[in-house]
Amino acid sequence: MAARMMVLVVALGLAQPAAAASLPDPTALPAAPSADGGSEQPAGLLTAIKLSRKQKIAVIDGQEVALGGRYQDARVVRITETEVVLRRGRDTTVLKLYPNIDKQLRRK
Repeated sequence: MAARMMVLVVALGLAQPAAAASLPDPTALPAAPSADGGSEQPAGLLTAIKLSRKQKIAVIDGQEVALGGRYQDARVVRITETEVVLRRGRDTTVLKLYPNIDKQLRRK
């Protein structure tokens, strides 16, 4: 009986890493589809927003950019809890922290 139990414990221990290898990483950044059908990270990926009383900072492609600062050739003109607005000349780009989530107010 003890031998059977030991074999079962070893078998379960070996099966667990194989099952975990097929699960996606929940902390991984989402991949955007490219024109050729593959996937790549989009340019200007907003990964975090840091807000305090004294400053507002966006983390874009791993680079910390303060409100009024520059990211590549654009100026950061607004930072909110969920998005960052960049301006290049007359062009405006909105980077959303959670682009696939549509937040709506719920009325009672």
